[in-house]
Amino acid sequence: MEDVYVEEFTSPGCVGCPAVKAMLEELSREFDGRVIVEEINIAEDASRAASYGIMTVPAVAVNGNLLFTGVPSRQDLRNAILEEMKED
Repeated sequence: MEDVYVEEFTSPGCVGCPAVKAMLEELSREFDGRVIVEEINIAEDASRAASYGIMTVPAVAVNGNLLFTGVPSRQDLRNAILEEMKED
C-alpha cells in the first residue's frame, strides 16, 4: 500500500478549515504518517485551486482528485483515504 497525498485547500477566516485540518492530522496519525497532507491557502495559490475548479473552502483532494468541498464527515474522509490505499 502506497502513501496517500491529500491537498487541503483553505483560506484565511475559513470557518470549517480548522475542523478539516484536525481530522486530517488525526487520520495521518492513525495511518502512521502514510497520509501526507499539504495545506494550500487559495489566496496564495489561486492557480492551483482553479486547476481543480475550487470556488469554496474547505476543499479536499486525495491523490489528485477533488473529493470534498465543505466539511466532510470524519468517516467519509477516512473511507476515501482507505480506498486510495487499496488501489495501490
